[in-house]
Amino acid sequence: MKRRYLFISLGFLLGVVLLTSLAGVAVWNRFWPQTPVQKQVMRLVKPWRFDLFGYETWAIAENAKQWITRPGRTLTAEEQINLVQDYVALSNQIHRLKTQIERTYADPDVSDPRQATRADQQKLEAMLALQEEARPLVEAILSRQVAQTMHDLDLDTLGLIWPPIAFHFSAMPNYLVVSPRDRIELEAGVHLRPNLTVPQKEAIEVQVAQTLNRSTLVEGLGGLGVWPTMVSDEASLAWILDTIAHEWVHTYMVFHPLGWHMFDTPQMNTINETVATIVGQEVGAEVALRYYGIPKPTPTPLPQQPAELPPPDPNRFDFRVEMRRTRLKVDALLAQGKVEEAEAYMEARRREFVKHGYYIRKLNQAYFAFHGTYATTSASTDPIGPKLRELRALTPDLATFLREVQTIRRAEDLDHLLETWRRRSKHG
Repeated sequence: MKRRYLFISLGFLLGVVLLTSLAGVAVWNRFWPQTPVQKQVMRLVKPWRFDLFGYETWAIAENAKQWITRPGRTLTAEEQINLVQDYVALSNQIHRLKTQIERTYADPDVSDPRQATRADQQKLEAMLALQEEARPLVEAILSRQVAQTMHDLDLDTLGLIWPPIAFHFSAMPNYLVVSPRDRIELEAGVHLRPNLTVPQKEAIEVQVAQTLNRSTLVEGLGGLGVWPTMVSDEASLAWILDTIAHEWVHTYMVFHPLGWHMFDTPQMNTINETVATIVGQEVGAEVALRYYGIPKPTPTPLPQQPAELPPPDPNRFDFRVEMRRTRLKVDALLAQGKVEEAEAYMEARRREFVKHGYYIRKLNQAYFAFHGTYATTSASTDPIGPKLRELRALTPDLATFLREVQTIRRAEDLDHLLETWRRRSKHG
């Protein structure tokens, strides 16, 4: 009898997983913008597009297996923490070794790169095998830690974290960003296959740019908000925790007006991404401190106007300040219709960033259209970021903030919410 109930429970669980995943794919396809430019871009890059259905099929099976086997449950809290820390250290070693091998192949002075990297390749294969073995355990541990923290922060729905925290460390898709040349706007975007080489990325960019007379960029992603979500493991533990929570917010918003209207306008897209950033940073920092003793970062506000920027310091190159300086100047040039001058300026600034150790392959309108969507970054001059930061400061806790912003249907709703909370603060 117990076995029968077990199979019934597992069948119900798998049904919920499948329904949730298919709902996510359906929402993704239904609300993704289908403008003429978007359709043109999707046709142009069809051979390179990311196989979302294939990922979902694999991820659903993997999650079902994890929920049945419940990996890591028998480990002590200390053993779980050590396993996660070892995994992150190993992932970063793998990333450095891959980079080293790629540089050897790119070095014109190396006549036989295969022979020169033979020992490194063998070492890499051994490290990848260790990583593959530990991955399901680490995913399960981090999922539980994030879920427990979110529950403690009252981010649950009727006592449950919904959708459940479910993510996989995966080879991340690339993202083709398309912007008009005379203004900065995310006009179209298409997810592309992981592991594209730089020549492949550049060929795609050139093809779309020349066909449509647009600014283009293929950029790597750190996470993807399908369900189960995708997260890169080639980063610090604090960043990984932030990203797990960030991508969960996108899946959560599928069930609320803010998610339904994400692609209505560029402003709504920016609100969604910025809300996910704020929640992800706060939850991720709490998990990092609670389980791993990583201190919470101290936020530093960015100048909003050119007059507020400090003069360049010849002895210190501040990436955030210099990127903000660049964005403000580009906005001014484009507003004057000086497209070619703006593009020449961005290339000159790109070279300056590279000279100071910040490798930016391409700095153009598409770069700012993508990074500017996250209105808390130095690449954005959108007032949405400061507005949402102020709203978060006015709300008593993160749960209240999330439940307030999830009702937003139009960009103007943010202003109404902010004004309501300002009045409450004055009379409070």
